[in-house]
Amino acid sequence: MYDVMNGVRVIEVAEHTYVPAAAMVLADWGADVIKVERAQGGDASRHMRLPGADGRVNPFFETGNRGKRGIALDLTQAAGREQLYRLIEDADVFLTNLRADARVKLGIEPQDLLKRNPRLIYARGTGYGVHGAMANDGGFDYPTAWCRAGAAYNQTLPDEPPPKQPGSIGDLTGGVTLAGAIAAALFRRERTGKGAVVDNALYMVGTYLMSQSLLATSIGVPTIPIETQKDSSFALANNYRTRDGRWLTICLLMEKWWPDFVTHIERPTLLSDPRFKDAASRHANSRALVGELNEVFATRDYADWCERFKSLEGVWAPIQSPAEVLADPQALENGFISAVDIDEHSQYLVGVSPAQFDEQPIGKLTAGPSFGEHTDEVLREIGLTDTQLTALRDSGAIR
Repeated sequence: MYDVMNGVRVIEVAEHTYVPAAAMVLADWGADVIKVERAQGGDASRHMRLPGADGRVNPFFETGNRGKRGIALDLTQAAGREQLYRLIEDADVFLTNLRADARVKLGIEPQDLLKRNPRLIYARGTGYGVHGAMANDGGFDYPTAWCRAGAAYNQTLPDEPPPKQPGSIGDLTGGVTLAGAIAAALFRRERTGKGAVVDNALYMVGTYLMSQSLLATSIGVPTIPIETQKDSSFALANNYRTRDGRWLTICLLMEKWWPDFVTHIERPTLLSDPRFKDAASRHANSRALVGELNEVFATRDYADWCERFKSLEGVWAPIQSPAEVLADPQALENGFISAVDIDEHSQYLVGVSPAQFDEQPIGKLTAGPSFGEHTDEVLREIGLTDTQLTALRDSGAIR
């Protein structure tokens, strides 16, 4: 982890991925993050399972929770809430994604916690914002950030169902942007001493990701059309299938890259073809060019094209599998993929949170906590004795 948040204590009362991912980013940056889970059952993401996983590592939990300490409190009991309040008194940041009715019931609304600690940065992640008819509605990544915000609509082809997401795009983008907002609020507090309430919402994340299409629609300009590979109106920003059934993508947005691309694919006749003489002509005859390029890419295997395009002036990329990403030298040498220690003998690999400091990779990372792993350790830090811990555990206020 990094040291830019050393000395910052973060208390999290959140589940699933979105807001826990924000706290995880703060842990990556050096904060001491204490995850508070329900004494009965813990974070719901603990109970989600990926088919084929061996049970030692739960990707649904780990991708939002590595590097934290974990405690279990029953916040429905006064004794459990009191331990949370004591933690808040010395904390810098509090994060939650519980819905408004739950926050009120548990006494963790901003006014409840800022009364205990006026310097607190209170961060709240919601599905649809804190105002309006949907303010207390639950939200999840795909329906809230992807479908309601327009991404699924813009990717839906005629007579086809809307596409599914490849991963938790709204959750993870929302997490890292919420972490950045918290960092900004902490910076202001260092200047002014003033705490803050920071809000983010999955629907807000989705509308931000779709801001180009929303802007275009607002001024009456057609957004990017929904096209098939063969019907693309921009042949030089398209995907192409290789002889062995793999895919590459090219993104040649600059006119000066066209001659070099033609040289690399060994089709010099394309330079003299009047249909493709300049960018305007290639755009007007895009479908014809797609046809030509489909034939070209089908003449060589994926590995051959990847080797050939290493010297290409323009931008391209192999369409890689997750296994290939984990072994990609470019990702590994830059520290974009890192090992996370489960215990002394085992690790898993993961994509790190997207920021680096002092030109260094993130360094040592540790897996998420087991359920209630650090309850005694953390509560001893705020002064509880073994006798008090036993009494709280016997009453069910802690686990």
